[in-house]
Amino acid sequence: MAHTLLRRLSLPAALAVLTAAASAFGTGTAHAAVPGGPCDPRVSKYGLYEVSTAVVEPVLTHWKGITIAPGTTGTVETTVTEVQNVSTTFNASTEINTEAGLFFAKVSVKVGFSVQNTKSSSSTWSQKVTLNFSRPGDYAVFKGTTRVQGKADEYVCLPRDHRYPNNGDGFWAYLFGSHPTYSTFDAETEGTVSCDTPVSPGTVQELARNRLVCR
Repeated sequence: MAHTLLRRLSLPAALAVLTAAASAFGTGTAHAAVPGGPCDPRVSKYGLYEVSTAVVEPVLTHWKGITIAPGTTGTVETTVTEVQNVSTTFNASTEINTEAGLFFAKVSVKVGFSVQNTKSSSSTWSQKVTLNFSRPGDYAVFKGTTRVQGKADEYVCLPRDHRYPNNGDGFWAYLFGSHPTYSTFDAETEGTVSCDTPVSPGTVQELARNRLVCR
């Protein structure tokens, strides 16, 4: 068996923290570009959200270290349990309604990969797994994902002419001070890694290997 078994890896580029976004996330002073196009204040006065910041980072959700002693290679059964859970939230709510779903579609465009817009949290993965190891050493069985979190900006539809507020002709305006927070994540990754497995920086695989006490 190869040292590494991965069912899915996230896009490497997605694991880099977006520098400008991280800065804005910390200060809360920047906001997204004003949406283009007309709007109708009678229909869509509130509830348009744009992505202001997006911080991307790998998260290790499940982990178990295994030591394969010399002369004991072969099939090993072990139980892997959760070490951290990640959730999809919008404005402190785990309810993913249509409005939040549309916002997370914009997050996907921002970060370059598809984030969850219906799944409320990472899976509870406490189960027995059977693995085959071809040589002794220290290994980690793991599961993880790529978390995205940041802030949104809210926009309101205002009439262009306040003398005729009900004519349906409006424009989008930034709602000052409205910065709902959000959190979501990529598809989950699971696999095994050994002490001598080459790993890419900023990945779930690296986090799993770093927890090993390699001799």
